[in-house]
Amino acid sequence: MEKPIPPSLKRHRFRWFLIFIAALAFGILVGFYISVMNGLPPAESISFFSPPVATRVFDQNDSLVGEFFVERRELTSLDRVPKYLKDGFICIEDKQFYRHWGVNMFALLRSLLKNLLHMKVMGGGSTITMQLARNMFLTQEQTMLRKLREMALAVRIEQAYTKDEILEKYMNQVNFGQGRYGVKTAARYYYNKEIPDLDLSQCAMLIALAKSPEIYSPYKQSKRALSRRNLVLGEMVKGRYITRDEYDRALAEGLNVVEHKPEKAVGEYYLEEIRRYLEMKYGGEFLYRSGANIYTTMDLRIQKVCEQMLEKHLAQVEKEYHFSMPKVKFDSLADSLFLTDTMSVMPYLQGGIVVIDQHKGEVKAIVGGRDFAQSKFNRATQAFRQTGSIFKVFVFTAAMDNGFTAADIVLDLPIVLEIPGVDSIYRPSNFDNRFMGPITLKKALALSRNLVAVRLIRTIGPDLVVKYAHNLGIKSPLLPVISLALGSCEVSLYELTHAISTIANYGEEMPPVMIRKITNKDNTVIERNEFMSERRLSPQVSYVILNMMRAVVDGGTGLEVRKYYKGPAAGKTGTSNNYADNWFVGFTPKYTCGIWVGHDDNQRIFRGATGGIIAAPIWGDIMRSVNSLHAEDFPAPEGMIWCKICPKSGLLSTEYCPQPREEVFIKGSEPTAHCDVHSFSGSIEGYEDFEKIDRAATQGY
Repeated sequence: MEKPIPPSLKRHRFRWFLIFIAALAFGILVGFYISVMNGLPPAESISFFSPPVATRVFDQNDSLVGEFFVERRELTSLDRVPKYLKDGFICIEDKQFYRHWGVNMFALLRSLLKNLLHMKVMGGGSTITMQLARNMFLTQEQTMLRKLREMALAVRIEQAYTKDEILEKYMNQVNFGQGRYGVKTAARYYYNKEIPDLDLSQCAMLIALAKSPEIYSPYKQSKRALSRRNLVLGEMVKGRYITRDEYDRALAEGLNVVEHKPEKAVGEYYLEEIRRYLEMKYGGEFLYRSGANIYTTMDLRIQKVCEQMLEKHLAQVEKEYHFSMPKVKFDSLADSLFLTDTMSVMPYLQGGIVVIDQHKGEVKAIVGGRDFAQSKFNRATQAFRQTGSIFKVFVFTAAMDNGFTAADIVLDLPIVLEIPGVDSIYRPSNFDNRFMGPITLKKALALSRNLVAVRLIRTIGPDLVVKYAHNLGIKSPLLPVISLALGSCEVSLYELTHAISTIANYGEEMPPVMIRKITNKDNTVIERNEFMSERRLSPQVSYVILNMMRAVVDGGTGLEVRKYYKGPAAGKTGTSNNYADNWFVGFTPKYTCGIWVGHDDNQRIFRGATGGIIAAPIWGDIMRSVNSLHAEDFPAPEGMIWCKICPKSGLLSTEYCPQPREEVFIKGSEPTAHCDVHSFSGSIEGYEDFEKIDRAATQGY
């Protein structure tokens, strides 16, 4: 027979059982508390929370041209928010806002009862502080755990901020749809107004949107939006936040939101260059969340003109020369077959443009292609293509700075060269396969005579030409070979335009700049770009080259420019082998503009396509639009002298010279002897044939 357990032992065991149950319950509660609090920010970090704010990009006139963002948001202070908006949010979202400590227990119990009745989470019961906590640190998932975490965070937020600070942060945090966050951004998007200028009806509509931007979108669900807005107005009049007269007037108004027509974005290639720079230097957090302001050197007007003119002229070329795959055809195929998702090389004709203010180095426009959505590859900055004859600018510049003059005579006749170390010969030829005999260097550049350029680079040396090209601004590596004179090298349009802008600026190189300054969201300057120029070439030599390049436009290979632009201009055409690359880089007294046209895969544009035919007209059309009034002429620096010379001899003209021309010289370099080709008896024997060829080849020069 078992011995009975004494009552004292039973009480002892029961006490230990109760202790165990209490410890277990305590452990469960501690574990649950830890799971709720796990990952929540500490109280001190809440004070430093800053919502993601869009980084905004402005042009030279401080006009907004683009944004980089995770959430498109601009911050505003509570004192700028209309009373209607503040009262309306409190009335609809949290009537006890100024009375609770972050959590409204009565509202939560009511919400809990509703959730139990429906056997699922129905939401509700969240205070403004709890909503702020969710928007700041949590997700939108509908779970009890998230609700508990929301409550815990709300208590911490109430400890960190005053009620007005919480309300201000809430209004800057709310999602209003269409990618817009915060009341200031919403006011601008929906009503094109600053936040203090909103009326009662508009405030009520924004409050209605906060409930669900998609369900109550005034653009997609106008009836629902109007109904929800009216409900907000009704609650405000019931709560005595507005009078009956204010209610009636607001109720009679329509939604009256601003219509947003889809517009083609401007300057996307320019903005992409800015984005890459910012991300590399400051990181993604700064780029997409900091609210910084980027003040660029872009001229929005010039940028638009460049994009329009490139598309206009290339579409015209595709139509006139019957391209098998014009852009318009590719667009229709891309829309139906989604080709742009898989193709990295565009099959249609492409182009690039760079415009620089040569006196400041400010980049006014960059066009990297015809359609940024189809191809983000920037043909102005990332593509390296053969320059063709445009590289002659650097050959002639080196020659002018080393004793040659624009009036010097050089032979345009056949030449055969042995290539050292290779059992081969080099037979350069002119574009037209003709020869003009002895001509001045100015005419040789104007008419882009290859054989003259080859003779010139042989005389001064390829190494010297490389030195001058790099000194003026070319960054790409260059091989010091004879064929360099004809553009065998590959460079980018950006660096080529910059290098020629140094000549346009009379030999002073201004580092190209795309960003004037960067400020943080508090308008504190964190970067400012003010560069000093460096003397690369004398003003006098630069002016001689400038004057020679004017002849390219006024009667040489760039004559097509004059069909569009009549003002002072200078430039140089370029065409690579097989007509694959067309160039024109030129300048007015203010702007240097570079144009490149070609195919991504280096195929021929068409037989006979040259920089003078394809690129020069684009340049002229751009300058016609940019310089609506003709600019002042290029001023001559000190130390220049003009002489009337004979283009056959390069010497001072006489009364017997049939076509004398004014030529500019650096003082001391001008010829002192008179023409020995023409006399009272006419031309010297042997020159008559050259004169006939000259007239045919010049074609009006």
